[in-house]
Amino acid sequence: MNSMKKLLCVGGLSLTALTNVQAASISLNPHSTTVNVGSNFSVDLVMDFSDEATLGGGIDINYNGSMTDFVSFTYDSTFLTMTDPSFTCPGAGACTPIDQPNSVSNIAFGNFMGIGGLFTIGTLEFTALDAGDIFLSTAETTGAGGLFVSASTFGAMDVVFNGTSVTAVPLPAAAWLFLTGLGVFGFASNRKNKK
Repeated sequence: MNSMKKLLCVGGLSLTALTNVQAASISLNPHSTTVNVGSNFSVDLVMDFSDEATLGGGIDINYNGSMTDFVSFTYDSTFLTMTDPSFTCPGAGACTPIDQPNSVSNIAFGNFMGIGGLFTIGTLEFTALDAGDIFLSTAETTGAGGLFVSASTFGAMDVVFNGTSVTAVPLPAAAWLFLTGLGVFGFASNRKNKK
């Protein structure tokens, strides 16, 4: 009976250890922010493959093109040292993401030795076009970058994809009056200097 209790206890601990394993994740950071309409804003693309390294894969960033416009994506220089130049594009850190309507497609990377840990992959820059809530989501790419593959099992990985929300607000009326006042003041000052 004692050996049965020990077996159940060990089995329970093993099950607990298995359920505490964190899934790999791709996220946008910050998780939420507020910006003015017409201004640019940046979000970091972050990976957390601390529990299991990946050989690589690709990510799509989806957004509403009537609310925001994609400006650029820049790979983080530290992250690029983790990628393997042996991967042919797409797949290498030097690949250029594809700007499509409502999507930045195929942000891809890889390394035959595996990439594990918490890293900022790069930074996306957008312009807020209209007032309201802007939702940016991440997803496994539909492009050639492909699924994320485990460096240990060589199977497809279960990755959690997290997005962000950005609230775009109109420039306050007081700011418009202030800016208009500066323009009038500058005009009056120029007229005075000309006399």
